[in-house]
This record gives sequence, C-alpha cells and structure tokens, in this order.
Amino acid sequence: MRILLATGLYPPEIGGPATYAKLFEEQLPKYGIEVSVLPFSTVRYLPPIIRHIAYAWLLARRVHKVDLVLVQDTVSTGFPVAIISGLAGKKFVVRVPGDYAWEQGTQRFGVEESLDDFQKRSYGVAVGFLRAMQRFVVSRAYRVIAPSEYLAEIISGWSPHIKRIDVIYNGIEFAEMLPTAREKNLIISSGRLVPWKGFAELIDVVNAHPEWRLEILGDGPLHHDLEDRIQKAGGKGRITLRGRVSHAEAREIFASASVFVLNSQYEGLSHTLVEAMSVGTPVIATRAGGNPEVVQDGVNGILINPLNKMALESALMRVLSDAELCKRLGVAASERAKKFSIEKTVGAAAILIRECV
Repeated sequence: MRILLATGLYPPEIGGPATYAKLFEEQLPKYGIEVSVLPFSTVRYLPPIIRHIAYAWLLARRVHKVDLVLVQDTVSTGFPVAIISGLAGKKFVVRVPGDYAWEQGTQRFGVEESLDDFQKRSYGVAVGFLRAMQRFVVSRAYRVIAPSEYLAEIISGWSPHIKRIDVIYNGIEFAEMLPTAREKNLIISSGRLVPWKGFAELIDVVNAHPEWRLEILGDGPLHHDLEDRIQKAGGKGRITLRGRVSHAEAREIFASASVFVLNSQYEGLSHTLVEAMSVGTPVIATRAGGNPEVVQDGVNGILINPLNKMALESALMRVLSDAELCKRLGVAASERAKKFSIEKTVGAAAILIRECV
C-alpha cells in the first residue's frame, strides 16, 4: 500500500505538522504502508497563488502512483489536494491541526474573539474565504482526523457534509529518562510566538517576581514585540527568548525546569505539553482547547482559566513554593504522558488508512 503525505511543514521547519510528517514517514512503513512526502516548502519560494498552482501540478504528477493521500492542513496543501484528488478519483484523508481561518484572522485581520466565539460570527471577505476553503476540504475528505475531542467538535460545525471525524491524539516518542535535578524557580514555556499563546501575559507575571526566571522556546511573528516588552519591563537577563531549539535540547530544558507553563487561549492538543509531562515536569496549563483532555487538575498538573493573570500568578506561586506538590504532580505527569505515545498515534493512523483503502 502506498500513500502520499502532503504537508505544509516539514523538518527542518518546526511545528506539530512538521513533527508528525517525519514520524509518519518513518513509522508507517512498519505497518506495511509506503510513504512518499510532498512538502509545501518545495514551492514556498514562489509568489502567493502561484505556489499553490505549482503545488497542485506536483500533486497531479504523483497522485496516480498512490492509493491514498494523507494531508496535514486544510489550506496550503489541503485545498490543492482536494482539487487534484477529486479530478484523479483518489481518496484523501485530512488531518486538521487547528482552525486556520481563526489563526490567520487573529494574526492578520483583527479577529479578537476566542476560537469558540469565532465559530458563531461572520467576518470580512478574507476570513470568509479561508473558512470556505476549510469547509470545501473537510466536506470532500473521505475521513477527517482531529487531534482532540474538542477540535473534533469545532470541525463538526464547519459543514453538514463531513463524512466522518476520527479523533487520534497527538503522540510523542519516549526517550530515556533524563536526570531530574531541577533549577530553582526556572519557568519554561514553548510554542510559536503568536498572540493566542499568552506569552506576553506570562512575561508580565514573571517580571513581577525578581526571584523567578523564564525561558521561552520557539520563534514566530511576535518575537520582536516580546523582546521589546522584556526590555521595557527591565526583565533582560531573567526572561529569555531562546528561539528554535532541537527536540533533544528541548527535552533537556524541560527536564531542568521547576515548572512548564502553557498559557494559551487555544490548543488543539499540545505536543509540547505532553513532551514536558513525559520528563516529569510539573505543568500549569489553561482550560483551553484540548488541554483538559491531557491535564487533570490537581492530579497531574494545574489548570487555570485563560486570560487570567491572577490565576496564573497564583498557580506559579503555589507550585514554586511547594516541593512536595511539585514531586507529586511531576510523577503523575510522566505517567499520564504514556497515554500519548507515538506508537498509539501511528498505529491508529495506520488502521484508519487501511480502512480507507
């Protein structure tokens, strides 16, 4: 059996889709599924629109050689896949990592509402066009994969013509446990530097406590804004934007932290959250998106409401001042993370692919 994996991101690019593209490419052959990959990076250097036409042309040359197309987003690769697969009479499965229309609306078109409220309102032409593209893709897919029950519920409202949505949780590769000597009062966060990740609010909270340190892993469009915020607040030296780091380095940083914070307004299902939990790091996360499907409040982490600086500050004070609580949450977190192994993710995807073909 042969599939074509169409992905918007691919290593050395960062992000969940890039991680899973590589993992599927490496792991699915163990299930008798041969994988060829067509990254969008092959055409990204071209102007907008032209790059999508070029990508569709590359798809058309390769789609007849495979049994199925697995696509990892709804717009950059998803839309061309929907068109070309339809013309070629090939089935495709789309894995939806998030609401692209909401993400772009938040970054570029002045959308301020939460993802849930966004679903209930109409916006301008640009956002409407992105929404229409998403609806077109998911309604023509043979199956739709969501990384959490929360996101599956969101997707189900996009079109009455969706055939079936399967929830397959994001998984991680488990490596040898790292030493657990942790740096006192070291707070770690990670993710794309975009508005809904809540890094600005986290910086403000940490800056008010001179004894705390914060390191943020990742890069994105808000990098310079966050640097300016740190500089103006006088947090230089205690608060650091580390930029992109390797997967191995990120695990070591997580293992050295006193606590990991995910202060986002939205998550499908956070790969990074599971990574931090897997090395026994206590976590504080928001009750947003798929986070409550990973973290059980008071059991293997602490959940707070999004956009609440007081709750975030209180949770950090609680964790950083209680060694016994840290130990208990860390042990429970590492056990919980085992439920999100890459073997389970790839195995479930392999079963779904075989059912489709």
